[in-house]
Amino acid sequence: MNNSGSSPIPLFRIRIRETGHIKDVRDIIARVDSMTSCLNGQIVDMGDDVKGIIMGFDLDSVLVLVMGDIGKLRIGKEVLGISEPFSIPVGDGFIGRMVDAQGEVCDGGERVEASTHLPVFRASPPLMYRARVDEFMPVGTKMVDAVIPVAKGQRQLILGDRLTGKTVLGLDAIINQRGRDVICIYCCVGKSVSSLEKSISILKEHDALDYTIVVVATDNAPVGEQYIVPYSASAMGEYFTSCGKDVLVVFDDLTKHAWAYRELSLLLERPPGREAYPGDIFYVQTQLMERAGKFSHEIGGGSMTFIGIAETLQGDMTGYIPSNLSSMCDGQIVLSTAVFTEGLRPAIDFGLSLSIIGGRVQPPALKELGMKLRADYARFIEVQRLSKLQTVVADDAQQILDKGQVMMTLLQQEQHNPSSVAESIIMLYTLREKFVQGLDKGVQQEFRDGICDYIMIHDSSLLEEIEVRLELTPEIVKRVDRIIKSFLQEQVEKNNEQVVVTE
Repeated sequence: MNNSGSSPIPLFRIRIRETGHIKDVRDIIARVDSMTSCLNGQIVDMGDDVKGIIMGFDLDSVLVLVMGDIGKLRIGKEVLGISEPFSIPVGDGFIGRMVDAQGEVCDGGERVEASTHLPVFRASPPLMYRARVDEFMPVGTKMVDAVIPVAKGQRQLILGDRLTGKTVLGLDAIINQRGRDVICIYCCVGKSVSSLEKSISILKEHDALDYTIVVVATDNAPVGEQYIVPYSASAMGEYFTSCGKDVLVVFDDLTKHAWAYRELSLLLERPPGREAYPGDIFYVQTQLMERAGKFSHEIGGGSMTFIGIAETLQGDMTGYIPSNLSSMCDGQIVLSTAVFTEGLRPAIDFGLSLSIIGGRVQPPALKELGMKLRADYARFIEVQRLSKLQTVVADDAQQILDKGQVMMTLLQQEQHNPSSVAESIIMLYTLREKFVQGLDKGVQQEFRDGICDYIMIHDSSLLEEIEVRLELTPEIVKRVDRIIKSFLQEQVEKNNEQVVVTE
């Protein structure tokens, strides 16, 4: 045997693998024994392309959430422990595509080549890597931008009963980011396939899929995927924030995410607490929401804004999940069934809605014009309810009602037709200066729907200048006054001509 230094010595790479065996399978939870060194959140290979995530432990076995076809599992089958966290593929190639909770493309298109893989469950960046929230994010809803503004890096919650327009606000926020260099992620959690198809068709109709990733786990998906999918959407967004981009994530909705985790916890035999939710439901959703923020240049310098949607039951804001989510967000937009039946769209209840940090980044013009809007609206709603009980209304009350009707008309907004910041400023300025006060409701509606097109024809640079400067300078005010008076004069003359012809 030659022991000289020139003789090649074979080197063997030793790889230690921990294995176990399936003891039993209950719905989507498998019990595995003999894996004494595994960690919570670790991924395991269960064979036949079935993966699992370790979700807990009992005295003599490991509890594994099965991510795949349960039918491929059998008692006694070997399970291989993989010493790495559960991660998903991320990258620019996913923009415009629909993926599931595991990052696999599920829209029938070609497979996407991932730029890298990121862990689904990870701690939020510490304070030293966070930057000051100082940028305004317009969501395209006039009442929100004026009274409940959203900042880049903020966590904003949308609350309301069923069929009050919560998803509409979320989709409008995505549509309004067109041309603003913001990557959007629409995360569908536990919704029906028909609702998902409707949302995707709306995004496609407004060319919003060009900058949007759709991450889905519908109501017919396994409970484990419905629980994981918001974290997968966050991991997708974190890739873009690390590249210095701004990201908007809409979770639709987090109530069903809580339902999925409750079902999962009961299968894991964890003791139920209030409303049968496990005791750690607050931590689970806080861990998700804390991943939003504005980040320093050390970790990319981007921002990730969360708009979470949650459902209330008969307007009960004190429900366990709504109150939990409200406490961990920077503001909330409450949609009211009572306001909805009054005919105002979107049906925002200003008395319960607020934005904690959005006001300090709001453009000066919107802040100035929207300052008294909340109080005026609350006064109008109160007087309107009282006036229904009386046959005669006092003059002061009638003035409040007239002003409120003008407010409802000018701030009314069609679905999936977001308004620019300049258009919102024009409407609020018109409302403050009472240009359309006392005019027929038809004229007010014509003004709301046609003033921007009129400005583009007669003063094409005005809207762009307002959008850039975001403040009402004396020169801009003069031009706005002139254009509004000209438009209303033409409308009055047009209506008079129609009356003469009719007579």
